[in-house]
Amino acid sequence: MNKIKQFLIITLILNFQLCFPQKQTKILPDDKSIDKTFLKSDSFTMGYSIKQNGSYVEIGNYETKITVSDKRFDVKTALIFHNSNIRWEDHFIADVNSFKPISYSSNRSGDRNLTLSFANTITGEFQNNKNGKKTPIKVNSKEDFFDISIYPFILKALPLESGYKATIPVYDYEAVDANKRFCNIVIKEVKTDLYISDLTGEHKVWKVSVFEESTKHNFQYFIDKINRKIWQITIVSNKGDTILLKNKETDFNPFQNKFDKEETLKLVNDGNTTIEGVAFARDNENEGMLKGMAVLNINKKQFAPKGTTIVLMPYTAYFKEWMELNKKQAKIKNAKTIPLPKDAFECFKFTTIYDDNGHFEFTNLLPSDYLLSTSFGYNHTSKRSEVTGMSDVYIGGNYVGSNVYTSVFSYSVAGKANVQKVVNVVKNGDKLQVKLKKTL
Repeated sequence: MNKIKQFLIITLILNFQLCFPQKQTKILPDDKSIDKTFLKSDSFTMGYSIKQNGSYVEIGNYETKITVSDKRFDVKTALIFHNSNIRWEDHFIADVNSFKPISYSSNRSGDRNLTLSFANTITGEFQNNKNGKKTPIKVNSKEDFFDISIYPFILKALPLESGYKATIPVYDYEAVDANKRFCNIVIKEVKTDLYISDLTGEHKVWKVSVFEESTKHNFQYFIDKINRKIWQITIVSNKGDTILLKNKETDFNPFQNKFDKEETLKLVNDGNTTIEGVAFARDNENEGMLKGMAVLNINKKQFAPKGTTIVLMPYTAYFKEWMELNKKQAKIKNAKTIPLPKDAFECFKFTTIYDDNGHFEFTNLLPSDYLLSTSFGYNHTSKRSEVTGMSDVYIGGNYVGSNVYTSVFSYSVAGKANVQKVVNVVKNGDKLQVKLKKTL
């Protein structure tokens, strides 16, 4: 009987939930659940890629600049396509307290312009520059809404948690259906996920699945749980195309030391010191049981081939810190090497081996520390002693021990020499002789 009662109670609860589904939260301008601490002045760049034949190909950069003042939340975005003059720019302004839209303008590389001004009546103009046609805009708004351009920022400032759902009413002049420009952004699902950054490793994120009623596109936003940075946006369009926007972390700057390009360039260009060097590999051919023996039995020098690149890096505090940071990066799971800023990389000097005897030269250096590095292939030969047999020894029928027979085998394998050397230039005008050698 008790089981029958339990079954009836569960059935009633399920029927009640089906008949009266949980009400979805509706986010309106001036909603108190919007955490404004996540909406600050900022700038960032995202790589813009499209999926082709199963892999993503970056075709541009999506740049965003946010300026927050006492009265306005001002956002400028630009989608800049690689290898072309195509540039899509948008600029929208909202009230900083309520996030009600104030104005919006959009330019698609001169193909078309759109301007909107928001009040009780939305006014503006759509201009098709291809045919010169201008369409005036005048629409009476019936209820509060956001401009569609601002919702990604509202999204990251909401009280996200697993299972969170909400709708965000927006206005989109360029909606697929011109009769449904007032529509919703639907937050379909929020759940915990993991984003792996090339520079900073793993980050716990909210994976927010969104449907845009105006475009019929499906979005997935990867939003950092702590600072609400938007790490990635994946878009599946209404035509089935897939677009990926990935944060390039242009704000990532782990350096404590400041970099001075002008002063660093002087070190490598304005002096009278010359570094003359030779790069070669040389290794002891004995290994195994022979290792450490026959010290004089060393292979001949194998010079770096003509044309091999030699790199000179000013070994200042900034560059030393860069190398130490990358040692730490190597210990972070899934983190990649921290690249040098373009200005810093431009202070490197490069030269090549100019003969068959591994010689190279750097000129015009001022007194400082410099790190020389190179990498080249060589032929590594070795001899290894291995046990190949054994026999027991008996005297008068009594076992007294065993003889061990060994053989020496020679091997030859392709090796790679990665060589670094710090050179200290003390006096301007000196000529220094250095050896970049790989000794095994």
